Amino acid sequence: MVEDGLIVLNKPKGMSSFFAVKIVKRALKANKAGHMGTLDPLATGVLVIGINKATKLFDKFLKGNKEYIAEYEFGYETDTLDCEGNITNKNQILVTKEMLEKILPKFLGKQMQVPPNYSAKKIDGKKAYDLARIGVEFSIPPKQVEVFGLELLEQIKQNTFAIKIKCSSGFYVRSLGRDLAKELSTYATTINITRTICCGFGIEEAQSLEEIKSGNFDLKPIK
Repeated sequence: MVEDGLIVLNKPKGMSSFFAVKIVKRALKANKAGHMGTLDPLATGVLVIGINKATKLFDKFLKGNKEYIAEYEFGYETDTLDCEGNITNKNQILVTKEMLEKILPKFLGKQMQVPPNYSAKKIDGKKAYDLARIGVEFSIPPKQVEVFGLELLEQIKQNTFAIKIKCSSGFYVRSLGRDLAKELSTYATTINITRTICCGFGIEEAQSLEEIKSGNFDLKPIK
């Protein structure tokens, strides 16, 4: 049986964090396993998984800062704020690099952010995405988050941009796209998310599920 420690997984796209943990737990024949901060199924990148006694470090790691690279496509919005949802709003406004660079500083620092309706936030004991899927109307109260850095990396194509985000825990990348678009009087949808830093571990340290399942993994010791 594997010892106590941390696995830094490069979670693949289209897989829930819960299912990724389940695969790692089975591969390592661990008694316990749990992630230190969920990633959307759409997202890829760093998912830190505590193994055995390391699961007790959840509170310590959950509050750590994170870094993402997000790709936003402007001009339309979906009910989930990502490319897997149904389009609910759209317009013909073209966003330029100059327009984005002008407003990015407005989103630095401490701020109140409203999580997406399709999220794991609890509403009267039920997950928001479960209520959203059955058409229940509700509102999620804003939560204070902090953004330490925003960098426009590139324009991928017309109306589509990649942005690097350095932020506190509890930050929703999809909400940032929505809020940036609102500032520009348009809409936006998140089409890709990669978490590049989590719990102090970078994506260069992350291993694939295939490596872990083959036994080629690096178990980080707990301190």
